[in-house]
Amino acid sequence: MTAVAAIYYPSLAVGDLVTADLLQSMVHKYYIKPSLEARNTTTTLADDTDLQGIPLAVGTWEIELLLFYTQTTTNTQDLKTRWAFSGTWNNPDRNIMGIGNSSTAAANVSTEVNMAASQAAGQDAIYGGPASVIFNSAREWTANCVVTVAGNLSLQWAQNASSGNNTTVQGNTAFRVRQIG
Repeated sequence: MTAVAAIYYPSLAVGDLVTADLLQSMVHKYYIKPSLEARNTTTTLADDTDLQGIPLAVGTWEIELLLFYTQTTTNTQDLKTRWAFSGTWNNPDRNIMGIGNSSTAAANVSTEVNMAASQAAGQDAIYGGPASVIFNSAREWTANCVVTVAGNLSLQWAQNASSGNNTTVQGNTAFRVRQIG
């Protein structure tokens, strides 16, 4: 079996006019959360206040989420995330990497790194980590998000187990998106 090379958007041919708009379409766009947001006593997923309304046009997209978060007082609440989209897409699989949830049987859950895959909108990614002011981090990524009807991307998140203690998504959490087809 022979691997097929990907063709990245946009393709240019000799003699094509290169414009500022064309060059701009070839670079990543960053959506960076400016400040922290804390939630407690809820397991209901809701859009992040800052990381929502991210426009995705028809085409194929590479999307990456770099997530920073903390849990205060206890680590039992954990954090769960999903991606939501207001248009129509293929509900792409996303590669998720982060600290395992508190229910994971591990000698030291604060250093355990889980790698898994889940659907962007159909499955939760669940992250644990120590209860402290030290930031925990996770990464979610896909290179095959196929949009058939344009819409807006958002990060949805909540506690995995309801707790009166804060779970906080930190500033500098960011989406990076680029149309590749």
